Amino acid sequence: MLRHVPQQLSIYSVLYDKIPNDHILKTIAANVDFSFINDLLKDSYCKHLGRPAKEPEMLAKLLILQYLYNLSDVKVIEEARLNLAYMWFLGLNPEDDLPEASLLTKFRRHRLKETSVDDIIQEVVRQCIEKGIINGTGLSIDATHANANTIKKVPERIMKHLARRIIKAIEEENGEIPSELIGEVPNYKLR
Repeated sequence: MLRHVPQQLSIYSVLYDKIPNDHILKTIAANVDFSFINDLLKDSYCKHLGRPAKEPEMLAKLLILQYLYNLSDVKVIEEARLNLAYMWFLGLNPEDDLPEASLLTKFRRHRLKETSVDDIIQEVVRQCIEKGIINGTGLSIDATHANANTIKKVPERIMKHLARRIIKAIEEENGEIPSELIGEVPNYKLR
């Protein structure tokens, strides 16, 4: 069941005055209309049945924090408990509880059925470009060349390689491979 809870500030909300006005999260919150998230996901929730759900806008904002700060589900919840700017961005009072980290996975899997996190982030970025927060004139592509070791060193390959080296050393020493070892030479090529 989707509920719309009016935002009420507690006496502890005065702590939010410590967050600088030029903080990136304050800039984003002042210029981006996040109501598109509730509209986008309204069909994923039942309005009248079931227990009250966590606000989809708040859960999507947690995913945005994950994206911005490169955090895991567990880490974004831990950081949000400690960081006043995160709590303010999420629209929570300092003493409010955050959802469990597993709820973010359920939210992505069950509520964002036809929508992806990338779609939400693209809309946020679009609104930021529209408001002039982000300058959308450049494109950066990483084209770094790197040599990859594609041969996986599993014990079987290591043993075959060692067996070939031993047999080759025996052949160099004796001038030929002993007849009892001819069928035992592994057919393995190491680059």
